[in-house]
Amino acid sequence: MTKKLFFILIFSFFICRQSISADCLNLDIIPQIKITSSYGKLSYNTEKNTSQITELAKKFNLVESGVFAAGLSTVNINFDITINSIGKPIDNYFCVAPTEINIFLGLDNPTIYLSNELEKNSCEYNLVLRHEQTHQQINKTTLEYYLPIFKQAVQKIVKNINPILIKDINELEKTTGDLTITYNKKITPLVDFIKYEMLSEQKKLDNSDNYRFEDSLCN
Repeated sequence: MTKKLFFILIFSFFICRQSISADCLNLDIIPQIKITSSYGKLSYNTEKNTSQITELAKKFNLVESGVFAAGLSTVNINFDITINSIGKPIDNYFCVAPTEINIFLGLDNPTIYLSNELEKNSCEYNLVLRHEQTHQQINKTTLEYYLPIFKQAVQKIVKNINPILIKDINELEKTTGDLTITYNKKITPLVDFIKYEMLSEQKKLDNSDNYRFEDSLCN
């Protein structure tokens, strides 16, 4: 009899918990999504020679075998997310849901390297400079193109991530951290896709045919 009562109590608790979870899902809390970006401040480096720039390019896998780089463009793509949340009481529980989601996606430390072996204002110097400036423009244009698409995708992700039910309000900070990790995992593939697209666009400029064409301009 006691065993049967125990299972009845467990079952009743489960039904109650399910009902509370449903109430949690039906909370009318729409988080504010803030997405900020930056193109970074472009800097120029003329301290390295062609051999040093070529070695640097190889580390980034940005140079073809047998090609010596007199110029190089580099940039970091930064992604960061923080969440502000609320623990709304439901009976003896708390429903943790985000109230504000702050996301940064932007370019950082864009740098153009120009070989110190290039004669300033020469045809080759101007050609390399223009080539590397085009790379940085591609970075900027690709980011501009994908930011609105990124925001739409983030909004869909937010709608499909459920609040979390907790028993103790002291778990709010940890649970907010868990939510942040979940959002990070869901959004990171979007960032990786933008990185991939950016590299794909760069390859349209960095290929053997274009190298030969550019070399012919100063010969």
